[in-house]
Amino acid sequence: MPKVSVIIPNYNHAAFLPKRIHSVLGQTFTDFEVIILDDCSPDNSREIIDKYAGKSSVIRTHYNTENTGSTFAQWNKGVALAKGEYIWIAESDDFAEITLLETLVPLLDNNPNVGIAYAQSMLVDENDQLLHSFNEHYQFVYQSGRWKSDFIADGREECANYLMYHNVIPNASGALLRKSVYTAAGGADPTWKLNGDWYFYVKMLLISDVAFCAKHLNYFRMHSQTQRHKANANAKVYDELIHTLTYIEQSVPVPPEVSKEAWHRVASWWAGSLYRQDITKTYFQHNWKLYTFFRKKRPRLALNIISNSIFLTIGWVLQLLGIKKVIKHWRAKLFPKKFFKY
Repeated sequence: MPKVSVIIPNYNHAAFLPKRIHSVLGQTFTDFEVIILDDCSPDNSREIIDKYAGKSSVIRTHYNTENTGSTFAQWNKGVALAKGEYIWIAESDDFAEITLLETLVPLLDNNPNVGIAYAQSMLVDENDQLLHSFNEHYQFVYQSGRWKSDFIADGREECANYLMYHNVIPNASGALLRKSVYTAAGGADPTWKLNGDWYFYVKMLLISDVAFCAKHLNYFRMHSQTQRHKANANAKVYDELIHTLTYIEQSVPVPPEVSKEAWHRVASWWAGSLYRQDITKTYFQHNWKLYTFFRKKRPRLALNIISNSIFLTIGWVLQLLGIKKVIKHWRAKLFPKKFFKY
């Protein structure tokens, strides 16, 4: 039985599959199997997958006859097929250092209470160009250098103090999961669009601990086809955020100051999304429902919406003048705690 089951859930990522598969097969830790799933991709993904499967005995392939449209359904399918003790969900458009498994496996081996071990991620673009470390995001969101060093933390405390603010595990490709904890947590919810990983990590960490490695071992690709770009246009993602934060508060004691700040942030995210969302038949009804919820968490929410519209208008003007990028650069430089430079 392999120690690790590497699951590569793919949809329409033929351009990135070779680098992804190479970075898995080239791992210095070799006690693993590879399960490649394809969700009925319209590109030539299957041709590429078959080519690699024909050359490696550790690869098993599973092709859907109909597209599920759900990354999380593919996660669950892969875990159900997995024979390993640990799970690495290696998303098909990302890649990794060859020492990722060699580094993360001992964190689970030596700490039986740890359900998730993850490494620092480096963001890259569609052409493999390095953008920046995800540690920049950690420092901006938490105003903390916590993720500059390795640590092991109590899972419930992690939920109460950190996952209330943000998904601390930004990319599944950088994490190694204990299969028994994955199963005990009930698997990922296939109906969720954007924040299903965040919610699922909460469920896992309510029953296990977390380990972090500060080495940059994972390369998280940002490009126009990512699910995040598509889902941000849909107000339903805020239903998911409300559910996640409410679930944490119902499960563990959350410090009042953390709860207040977390809800303020989510309300602000929603207010800022109003101008990016697709205008559908349910746009006004759904967003009114969200407004009535969030204004209880942030009483001055209406002012937030108005100020967003003013800044959006200013942004359009600056764009027309060709100076928007310069202004944004100096805004972040002068007010680094308020405006994220990336």
